[in-house]
Amino acid sequence: MTTLVTGASGFVGRYVVRELVSAGADVVALDHAPAAGPRPRSPRVTAVQGDVRDLRRLTRIAHEHRVGRIIHLASLLAPASQDDPYHALEVNVVGTQNLMEVALAHGVTHFTWASSMAVFGHQTQADDGAEEFTESSRHCPDNVYGVTKSYAEGISLAYRERYGLNTVGLRIGLVYGQGKERGEGLFTEHLFDRPARGEDSVVPYGDDVFSWQYVRDVARAFILVNGLDETDQGIYNLPGTVASMRDAVSLVRDLRPGVSVRTEPGRLGFPHRFSVSAFEKLAGDEYRLTPMHDAFAETLDLIRNG
Repeated sequence: MTTLVTGASGFVGRYVVRELVSAGADVVALDHAPAAGPRPRSPRVTAVQGDVRDLRRLTRIAHEHRVGRIIHLASLLAPASQDDPYHALEVNVVGTQNLMEVALAHGVTHFTWASSMAVFGHQTQADDGAEEFTESSRHCPDNVYGVTKSYAEGISLAYRERYGLNTVGLRIGLVYGQGKERGEGLFTEHLFDRPARGEDSVVPYGDDVFSWQYVRDVARAFILVNGLDETDQGIYNLPGTVASMRDAVSLVRDLRPGVSVRTEPGRLGFPHRFSVSAFEKLAGDEYRLTPMHDAFAETLDLIRNG
């Protein structure tokens, strides 16, 4: 069964494609523009160019390649969404709905897509006073990107309930790893890229705490959920490792002892405590987070070795 991956040359998309190929899956890798980075050289990967806003093009791709599953990762991220709200609505909402229409029309059995913790905005606690945000906690997005993801969640749940489409949105947050280029998490240049190259670095947001999600773990989560025939709900918070920026910097220092890495004061201010019990129940023993030390070490080594 062929899996269509949108945003296939993006940060998470590249890892998803690699993991699928390693598992022996046939992949149609869709991108808006020709991929700039390397893609697995495998006869199992068919690269196609297309725009998620173009329903006719998506329909042709699904028909020609007999798509049976979809992992939808294409998004206009936070800074670009803020700069062009109309474009953000077209890509993040209309594009997502277009793919759901394609899924319905072509009998796609599994549809998994990337939502975001940005639906919660900068709230410090959930609306019921709980410290952890659950899948049903009130949305309070405070940027255009978060608004579009909140809207897309509503559309996704409607298609699931009204049409029986097996659609599941996975909320991701601070995803890190080798290859990150865009988004709110660009401090990873200071935390990983510079130390990996042997350069001294000052890392912002030294007073903040984050839920750290390693990109390989995120990719595995999308593939795992996309392979399930049934899920109890249509939205899941993805797990991460909760740690302060100071803890992260200390870990980098231990891994690169010859480099000066320090923090500067400040907070990005997003929530970091999320209930992930629903996802843990869904995934069972098949899913374990990579220890943060191992994930940091691998990230630094991959960046250094280029």
